[in-house]
Amino acid sequence: MKRKVWLAAAIVLCVLAGLRYWQVNANPVCRGVDKEIFVKKGQEVHAPGIDFKILSAKMVKGKENVYLTVKVDLKDRGYYADGKHGIIAAVSNMYFNMPYSISNHSDLYVVDGNGHKVAIGYLTSKTPQPLTLKFDNVRSWYDTENTPARFSFLVGDGNGYKKYSILLE
Repeated sequence: MKRKVWLAAAIVLCVLAGLRYWQVNANPVCRGVDKEIFVKKGQEVHAPGIDFKILSAKMVKGKENVYLTVKVDLKDRGYYADGKHGIIAAVSNMYFNMPYSISNHSDLYVVDGNGHKVAIGYLTSKTPQPLTLKFDNVRSWYDTENTPARFSFLVGDGNGYKKYSILLE
């Protein structure tokens, strides 16, 4: 009798595991970036889960590095990416982008709308807006590129990402 109970339990567990495997793998795998959309300074963008506006983007070329300061206004409407929710996920998906080269995330700190430094890990949907982000990249990589540098923001749409970019030159 015990053997039949164990066998039935094993069959039920195998069926449940099979159903879970099918459920997890039923959706297509994230395709990465499937479209790049160019925006202009001050243009209000309504993307899935977030509204944003790039207020300013200033690039300064130093001797060793290229520095970018971006001021962006974010309105969280349920943004979700990479297992994180809200403004922290949005900032994590912003880059100083040099196509066909390297793209860098923001520094560890951003400046909120009140002029206070905020660690990226402590950003919430209630963080005062707009935010100022600072990026840097290596000057030698910048000088070798023929494609203009840009500030890019990745927004997921369920199956992939749309890349919203503003040209810096």
